[in-house]
Amino acid sequence: MVADTEVLELAAQLHTVVSRLAYHLRTPATRLGVTPTRMAALAALAKRPEGLRQGDLATQMGVSAASMTRLVDIMLEASWVVRERDQLDQRAYVLQLSERGRSTLDGVRSESVRELSEDLAELEQGARQALAAAVPVLRELADRRLSDTEPAGPAADPQHPAPAPGPGASPTTMEEAR
Repeated sequence: MVADTEVLELAAQLHTVVSRLAYHLRTPATRLGVTPTRMAALAALAKRPEGLRQGDLATQMGVSAASMTRLVDIMLEASWVVRERDQLDQRAYVLQLSERGRSTLDGVRSESVRELSEDLAELEQGARQALAAAVPVLRELADRRLSDTEPAGPAADPQHPAPAPGPGASPTTMEEAR
């Protein structure tokens, strides 16, 4: 189905505005040295307290095994994750968010929310109400992509859907994972 001109224009406008907003929401993470890729990995692990196989995380994020290995090394070095052998398959590793990883993720999210709330407070009440009304629609649009990012295999858990990777959250080379 080909979208009409009005739908294409709306899509272009939303893409631009959401991308710009996402960029600004990532600023606190960037100041702390948490790249969008690292943030996406931490968020994915936070949704899976039981852990996630390293290969499943790579698949979910759309990165190569080599890129994921480098990313896991970085996260281990930062003490953001713990890595243990999978009890069901000793050849595989399961990653879990560490207490420091949870603290880092929560801190970045809190700072982003604080900054956004300051911006929202400067808007007129009507503009805030319009944004509030748009949230369910935007959530529905975002949720449509979740089923495409669900990992396969025993680590998948339908009660904890995989987060959709954000803009710039899918490195394909080891250099981008840094």
